Amino acid sequence: MNSHITRRRMLAGAAAATTLIAAPAIVRAQGGALKVGVLLPRSGVQAGIGQDCFRGVELANPILKDIGLSELQIMSADTETNVEVARARAEKLIADGAQLLVGAFDSGQSTAIAQVAEQKGIPYVINIAAAPPITEQGYKFVFRNFPTAPMILNDAFTNQKEIFEASGTAPKSVVFMHVNDTFGTAMQGGIGAVMPRHNMPYTIKETISYDPAARDLSVEIAKAKATGADALMVVSRLNDAILLTRELVKQRWNPMGILSMGPGWYEDQYLKTLGKLGDGPLSFVPWYDPNKKLSKALEDALAKK
Repeated sequence: MNSHITRRRMLAGAAAATTLIAAPAIVRAQGGALKVGVLLPRSGVQAGIGQDCFRGVELANPILKDIGLSELQIMSADTETNVEVARARAEKLIADGAQLLVGAFDSGQSTAIAQVAEQKGIPYVINIAAAPPITEQGYKFVFRNFPTAPMILNDAFTNQKEIFEASGTAPKSVVFMHVNDTFGTAMQGGIGAVMPRHNMPYTIKETISYDPAARDLSVEIAKAKATGADALMVVSRLNDAILLTRELVKQRWNPMGILSMGPGWYEDQYLKTLGKLGDGPLSFVPWYDPNKKLSKALEDALAKK
């Protein structure tokens, strides 16, 4: 994590840039530059990753030029980490001439954008959003460039078992904490369907949900600690990940491990804010392939930028 380009920033940038790089193939018949409306939470609770995603957007046109594809006309909008704002901004982008929509990192906001895109007949490409229902409703204009919650969970449980085998130890019980937004709820539902297939060595003692915008999670950590679980399994965002860690320290609860299956714990802002206190969590999330030609092009472009 001490490299010049953090893996978190590269992940967000890759998701945004590769989605846009695919755009010319979606609508090749358009005359002139394709007008792409990019919707991201660049302010509000999820501002950090929204801003990182937009850095990827800024890299797309130079890369398109390098590989011989037409440039895009980027039209950007801030969803303010708000579902209704995302819906309104999607409508405005289309009214202003956007021919394709991309976004929005968050499943709730992406669901609202998908409804608008389908109604208006404008293609919408999901850059990051894992809730399965977004692409399971028979929409004709909505496309996915990110895995669903069950896909993420399948990989996470597989990776966890590999780590348990390599370390020679595993928790026998966990407490599951998750944000109560669309993504967190989708992950909770997915666990019930996916986890039994993997014969995990632990059981879930208790499930605790909370508001990702909460400013005090002391009660939730106290409740989790009281379960006596060996490890903490979490689906969180950034700000709440910081709050949870500080409460772990404050309440002197040192579980065997923190198993993260969402954003937050791998963020550079999380690591910079907490220093050595941020060294413990294990992150099980989708990642880019560093050996791909496009990944290397993105790394080079980001380093130059």
